Amino acid sequence: MNNNLKLLLLGAGVEQKIVIDHAHDLGIFVIAVDENSNAVGLKFADKSIVSDIKDVDKMSEIVKEEHIDGVFSHAIDIPHIVAEIAQQNNLPGIDPTVAYTATNKLKRMECFKKEKIPAPTFVHASSSKDAVEKAKTLELPFVLKPIDSAGARGVLKVEKYDDVPRLYNEAITYSSSKTVLLEEYLEGPQISTEAIIINGKIITTGFADRNYSDQQRFKQFFIENGHTIPSVLSEKMQQKIIQTTENAIKSLKINWGVAKGDVIIDNDKPKILEMAARTSGGRFSSDTVPLATGINILKPLIQMSLGLPIEKQYLKKKHGGAAAQRYFLPSPGKITSIRGLTECKDLPGIYDVYLQDDVNAGYIIKPIKNHPDRIGHIIATGSTREEAIHNVERGINSVKFEVMN
Repeated sequence: MNNNLKLLLLGAGVEQKIVIDHAHDLGIFVIAVDENSNAVGLKFADKSIVSDIKDVDKMSEIVKEEHIDGVFSHAIDIPHIVAEIAQQNNLPGIDPTVAYTATNKLKRMECFKKEKIPAPTFVHASSSKDAVEKAKTLELPFVLKPIDSAGARGVLKVEKYDDVPRLYNEAITYSSSKTVLLEEYLEGPQISTEAIIINGKIITTGFADRNYSDQQRFKQFFIENGHTIPSVLSEKMQQKIIQTTENAIKSLKINWGVAKGDVIIDNDKPKILEMAARTSGGRFSSDTVPLATGINILKPLIQMSLGLPIEKQYLKKKHGGAAAQRYFLPSPGKITSIRGLTECKDLPGIYDVYLQDDVNAGYIIKPIKNHPDRIGHIIATGSTREEAIHNVERGINSVKFEVMN
């Protein structure tokens, strides 16, 4: 037990509530901060503060006032904020410069190019006129994305050069820098990976096939419809991907904490799409990886953030099951009824059924343009990959959203 240790948790939403539970299991006192006073995790923390988690000076004040021993975030793209707070207060953490490079898509891609890490070719633009000119250097289609957003916000497929001004203007609504990447469009299987880095040693703990089976429906937007563990890929290809992601982590100089990667296989060659110095969202590290393998990196990461020795039992693979996640992706419009949600929870293999609290009759479903627009999910398990997929798809198909357009 570590009852005298205090953890400052940045963010207190649904996914961060999981961290609060894990920290309590470890006997840690949790002070959670969120600017949303209704954030669910605030009710479960030992102390709650409503404030802007990106305000480094304010967070440092809290660290001093509360005698904080470690700072942590989960499933939020703010590793540079966490790193700055840790450094200012002599707490365990990653170098803020490293965290910033891993967060800024342009800096990251420039690093990959310099270090010869396989990744899409790219250019960048900071104005509509610049984007139009730079677009001419790329073949159609290509991808346009803000350099400082996450969750697929503002990530768009460009199929006509004439669309560049309009799509640039749409993308920068998700950007404070007003700078975008124009990136080579690649097609192929996509993989999510996650690794914990202890004293410079990289241990890949998460590996899942990303599901883009509904991509045609979303046209220019890139919407992932969950993931599946274990991967369908050969062991040889999996090792090839892991080696590529570990090289990417080293190139970014991430030598402590966690790294979350997105990979695409282009003509039998893994290429890095993203590599961030943070934990994954979408219940990957917190639920599906532990369900399928028994590995849970959140507790060791909490221990690292507090300067505690890691209990390596959490990083040992304990079983070889399967888990799959899929999202509810109903058509846009006004919900008139939802049927089968309660009954779905009793179906074989169903582990978790989540729907936003405000989604009920009368809720307006807007067109899905990015991952935060997804309203809920189902996670299912199985003894095999095929069984897990069958269970989760049966669950998703059993819930009926009646929508009035």
